[in-house]
Amino acid sequence: MISVVTPCLNIVSEGREEFFRKMMGSVHNQSFKDTEHIVVDNGSTDGTMEILEEYRQKGWITVLAREEKRGIYPAMNHGIRLTKGDYINIMNTDDYFTDLNFLETAIKNIKKTGTDFIHADWVIKSKKDKPDSIKKGNEQQAFFRMPFRHQTMVVKKEIFDEIGLFDENYQVCADYKWVIKMLLANKKGYYLPQVVVCSLDGGASSNRPKCIEEVSKILFESYGEKYGLTLSDCKKIYERKFSLSLVFKIFFKVKNNKIKKSIFYGLFQELKSAG
Repeated sequence: MISVVTPCLNIVSEGREEFFRKMMGSVHNQSFKDTEHIVVDNGSTDGTMEILEEYRQKGWITVLAREEKRGIYPAMNHGIRLTKGDYINIMNTDDYFTDLNFLETAIKNIKKTGTDFIHADWVIKSKKDKPDSIKKGNEQQAFFRMPFRHQTMVVKKEIFDEIGLFDENYQVCADYKWVIKMLLANKKGYYLPQVVVCSLDGGASSNRPKCIEEVSKILFESYGEKYGLTLSDCKKIYERKFSLSLVFKIFFKVKNNKIKKSIFYGLFQELKSAG
């Protein structure tokens, strides 16, 4: 069984009801039918609960739970604790599957390759009449920025059991810390090079200053402190602002080759984009 977990908050007042209904249909109409859909409301006050109850009565929501309004990651963690499946996907209210065969494809590839999780590409739909943009999963960039989105992932439940849930001390980037933790535990992923999810532009992750603050801290906690890098160094790695002294520091101090290769991949990408 695959457990799909959706955290939810005020979809009516925030203008996300249309996307929410698309999301519900895209989960319910997946070709893979051995699924459960757990929705955790995070303290909605705008009529959202009536919509959720509508889908619960239709049988599209397997479990409808409520979580005190503490943030998206406590809601995700609440949902994960309720899961009964062997695999987990986390789907936001303003995202939806564009590929109705994705969950079936994910399970087949995980079993075929013996990997721990699958990830894929996604398209971001702009709210401001700008062109949509396709984002590709890229594990090479994992140690300087988010390599893929949780909406495109199907993960073995045992990985959550082993490494734990999302760090609730973070407001917008706890999923990134969890991905780094998973990769440092040597969990293996399979990349499916196709768009499987549409995401609405915006949300918590669009808060750029907060992202910079949290990602810098995550890099420092995950490997920076261990290898003698400062919080400022980690911020520069995330922003790809490499000085010669920082390059030498990374080269000589970072002993984990997986991390070092990823950081230097970021450096080469920055040099390439600079011309």
